[in-house]
Amino acid sequence: MGEGLNNGHAIHAIDNNINTFWHSRWKDYQPVFPHFIAIDMGQVYPIDGLSIISRNDSPNNKPKDYEIYLSNDGENWDPIQAAGQFEYPNVNQPGQTASASFGVVNARYFKILSTSSWDGSMHTVISEIYATQISGPAGCEATGQNNQVINFPEIPKKYTTDPPFELNATSSSGLPIDYSIVSGPATVSGNVVTLTGLGGTVIIKASQSGNSDYYPAEVERAFDVIDLGTIQPVIISRLTEDYPVQMSELMPYFLYARAEIDEPEVLNIEDIQFYADGELIPAEQGGNLYRALWTPSSFGNHKIEIRAIGSNGVSNSKNYTINVNNSISTQDVLTLDGAVIDMGTIGSQWYYGTYKLPQSVAAYDKILTEFDVTCPGVPGGCDDWDRLAWVEIKDIHGKWVELFRYITPYGVACDHSIDVTDYESLLQGEIEFRVFIDTWGTGGWKMDLNFNYQQGNPEFAYTSIDEIWHGFFNFGDPSNLQPVPVRDISAPANSEQAAFRLVTTGHGWGNNNTGNAAEFYFATHNLKINGSTEFTQFLKTTCNPNPDGCTGQQGTWQYNRAGWCPGTIPVPFFYDMTPFIDSDYEFTYEFQPSYMDLCHPNNPNCVSGQTCPDCNDGYNPHYRVGGYMIYKSHQPMGMMGAEDVVELAQNRLIAYPNANYGYFKLQLDNEMLNPVAGIVGLSGEVLKTYFFKNKQELNNYTFHIEHFPAGVYFVRLYNTKEIYTVKILKK
Repeated sequence: MGEGLNNGHAIHAIDNNINTFWHSRWKDYQPVFPHFIAIDMGQVYPIDGLSIISRNDSPNNKPKDYEIYLSNDGENWDPIQAAGQFEYPNVNQPGQTASASFGVVNARYFKILSTSSWDGSMHTVISEIYATQISGPAGCEATGQNNQVINFPEIPKKYTTDPPFELNATSSSGLPIDYSIVSGPATVSGNVVTLTGLGGTVIIKASQSGNSDYYPAEVERAFDVIDLGTIQPVIISRLTEDYPVQMSELMPYFLYARAEIDEPEVLNIEDIQFYADGELIPAEQGGNLYRALWTPSSFGNHKIEIRAIGSNGVSNSKNYTINVNNSISTQDVLTLDGAVIDMGTIGSQWYYGTYKLPQSVAAYDKILTEFDVTCPGVPGGCDDWDRLAWVEIKDIHGKWVELFRYITPYGVACDHSIDVTDYESLLQGEIEFRVFIDTWGTGGWKMDLNFNYQQGNPEFAYTSIDEIWHGFFNFGDPSNLQPVPVRDISAPANSEQAAFRLVTTGHGWGNNNTGNAAEFYFATHNLKINGSTEFTQFLKTTCNPNPDGCTGQQGTWQYNRAGWCPGTIPVPFFYDMTPFIDSDYEFTYEFQPSYMDLCHPNNPNCVSGQTCPDCNDGYNPHYRVGGYMIYKSHQPMGMMGAEDVVELAQNRLIAYPNANYGYFKLQLDNEMLNPVAGIVGLSGEVLKTYFFKNKQELNNYTFHIEHFPAGVYFVRLYNTKEIYTVKILKK
């Protein structure tokens, strides 16, 4: 399979020019490994290896797993002569050399079969291929033997208490395999491995001594043996010694902790205990979170110990000296502190940081934020466009909570403020922050976030926050007109007051969206309790004058939007839920029932060029929703959010081939439900949108952008909870 465009035919792998290459077939083709290239050397030579040079213009498409075959007639390729992985000095650099060696065999033809690539792409690219030992010096002539390949499967990790297990290596020759321990805490008898009871790394050799028909062969495999009795829990607590715990009088204060432990397949956290000045404090558990209600015995210093115990009997502790005082005064705490997001130079739309905040109960009656966005020292300065953004904090469960939404202004610096007193229970101690700005390389933003804690006596000493909805939801999708899930609501014990805080912003616009939704469509949504509409939300914000006083903007800043304006923090909607606090109920957020996006690709009656300009093009309408229930009380409230929060490994999204000539595919590693993919230009305009049901459907799809001009684009992939971006180059 050696088809390509211009620089891509098989001849370029043997033209002695590292600036040309062979590219496995990709155009109008669903790429499935294996890929191969076969070379006719013109006459028979003795060969004992092959060397390859990867493409010199890109680090991508390096062959990884390989098989090598030789032939004298170009038709009979048996037996296999070598197999393994190509190892490069630096897999992330172009123009790298890798090689494979084997016993000398006379052959006229050789074939390299590639079964995977190092970057996960589905194509193979080789700049040059060289056969070695081709001149056949004295003493290195072929013996008439062939090579044999040992298939020795990887051995998974083991625990010191695991029973003996069998090895099952085989040889392509069919000859029997011998095993030996190279090093590590294990013994082998025949094909049975017995662990000695110690932890460490075991290396086992599988050997075949060969015969008159086959050269000898051997392969080593390494695996880890883990001693579960040595693994300690890792404690996560927001408590910090950098701030005192402030209270006007001695009163209960919540201590929170969760813990993680390696080898979660077999180990778990048995218990977390809290001690104050050596005395055990009763604690309660909700999912992965433990909390204890501590009433200090006096003002002054106290010793706090948090102890986590694993199911293996191993414990670990964190110890703090915490000062409790009533010297309360208004104070400012700066976070972010000049943090920059810039896709063009930094290459990320995200910023992460950990900061420490005051700890208190009933000490502050208001918390205000001052959010300043200014022009960074990067090419383009302030971004020219209005970009969706948000600031999130990680709560005590390990879940990201949206503190506030933000829409950047058109190319100017601005400052903003918002009351975040509702989040008082989360804005304590050491917490993680993250910021997302949907910028694409036409400038960026520098950010400072200051918290102003105002001394005072709050009406309620205790607050609690429960996330109800958080993420993206499609608007008017004919296949799912009401995508927001119904929630069962139960107020925590001792709640005295409740309010629902809702931020909804509409996005998507253009003549491919019915009614120019959702950015410029002013819908009325319903909030229902047990199926009955109790509240409505009319989603329209007046943008001229700018609600945050952000002046000097260019663009279309003055036009009214659905819940936001350029250069503002959208103002939350509030609904009094106190009348429903004493009963459980179903809570529904119903998007305007009369709206349907008739130009949506999921509308079976949409006909491109007839009913709509293009039924699979444009920035389809969607909302970003952040809904939180706020509870307040004079006394400590019951525990909420009993579900475990498991942080998944970062999902990996790649596009291939990259660069491309108008055809490419995406590969997403982890599962993702109902992903939406958008092709985005450098200025952030969404050029084409695609809707999928799952990862498999996404990974199997071939994207066609052959009608797009050559240049740089981005693919944005998102669903209700996740968002990823990858850059692509169309040649």
